[in-house]
Amino acid sequence: MGATIIKAGAAEALKVSVRRLEHLDKFIQQVTDDGTHSASVIRVLRHGAEIFSGAYGLRVPDIITPGGIPATTDTIFPLSSVTKAITATLLAILQEDGAVDFCDRLGRYFPEFSGDKKDAVEIWQLMCHSSGMSDDVIGNYVNQRIREQLGLSENEGFTDAQAYTAVMQIRESLGLPKAEGDEAFQETIDILRLKAPLARDPHTGFEYCGTGYMLLGKLIERLSGESIDSFAARRLFGPLGMTDSHFIVPKEKWTRVIKRDPSYVSGEWLNSEGVLSNTNGAGGLKSTMHDLTLLGQMYLNKGTLGGQEVLSPASIRVLSTDQNFDLPASSWFGRMLSSAWTLGWVVSRGKKDDLGLLRSDNTLDHGGMGGARLVIDPDNDLVIAMYLVDKELYTSYANHSRIANIIYSALL
Repeated sequence: MGATIIKAGAAEALKVSVRRLEHLDKFIQQVTDDGTHSASVIRVLRHGAEIFSGAYGLRVPDIITPGGIPATTDTIFPLSSVTKAITATLLAILQEDGAVDFCDRLGRYFPEFSGDKKDAVEIWQLMCHSSGMSDDVIGNYVNQRIREQLGLSENEGFTDAQAYTAVMQIRESLGLPKAEGDEAFQETIDILRLKAPLARDPHTGFEYCGTGYMLLGKLIERLSGESIDSFAARRLFGPLGMTDSHFIVPKEKWTRVIKRDPSYVSGEWLNSEGVLSNTNGAGGLKSTMHDLTLLGQMYLNKGTLGGQEVLSPASIRVLSTDQNFDLPASSWFGRMLSSAWTLGWVVSRGKKDDLGLLRSDNTLDHGGMGGARLVIDPDNDLVIAMYLVDKELYTSYANHSRIANIIYSALL
């Protein structure tokens, strides 16, 4: 399909180089044609106007449909961890309603989360990954409880069937209502996760933790009294005109969802019907790059878009402020980087990471497994939403950086 690039007259008014955007088009086409990415979709706004939009490669690869089906700008993608920024935004809406306070203790809403230093963990700390929770520690704790129930040693494995039996026995020992099936199994696993110890004292270090955002998604449902899909549609997606953003994708839109070679990273899961109904607050959202830029522009507009006020400027300010300024640098994808993180977003603060060096220090962004990225730069009044389909885990991030550098080079 290629790209739509802003015309010269409008580009001059917005202080954008058409020549550099033409180079961007060639670059994305190249990394798609050479097989680095089977599909790539991108949309870029400056001063609220679209300056670049393009779709490249195949939405459905030929290994699934002979000849393949081309990607389009309305292709729907599983956003994976970009969801976390949306979950934080939804919580801010609830805070403005008075339903919650970011300084509330997590144990107020999840009584099973108690003991040790867990009684001191506050909601805002989950949002900036400084709660002391660790996905590794939580996973090891749950697995060890299952092994103990099965009478296995520390290093012995177990089958899914054995795990189900053990978890149902643990459920009974916890005094939970008698139940069977996947829902009861998952409920018990979630409670075990809450009972896991912290890896460190709250707000003494940064550790990216998906479990924290899974809990925040469940908190949204408890506070709103509705599913996260329904609440997000009513209070965020609807007002912003994000008509293709869903936790549960309607069946009539399934044909627009990206597919990938099953051998790609998490290919079987990301191709499955299960991903289309995943409501996990840490990674369950599906959307288009067009819709993501609307969210980004709402942030630049300090909570409003198209006359619709979603959040106050005060909430946008706190959601955009580094909360980890007092924490030491942390290991991130094998590199020691600043722990700078807002309530939901990576914030640049001089990071030399996988989004280039040309963005401003106040830039917010979030990536997601599979190839997603949303970038919001208030200093340059710029929004970038892109998805480069990954073959291996996070291989798209190198080209996220290159694409960001080319876009910034186009700003005059």
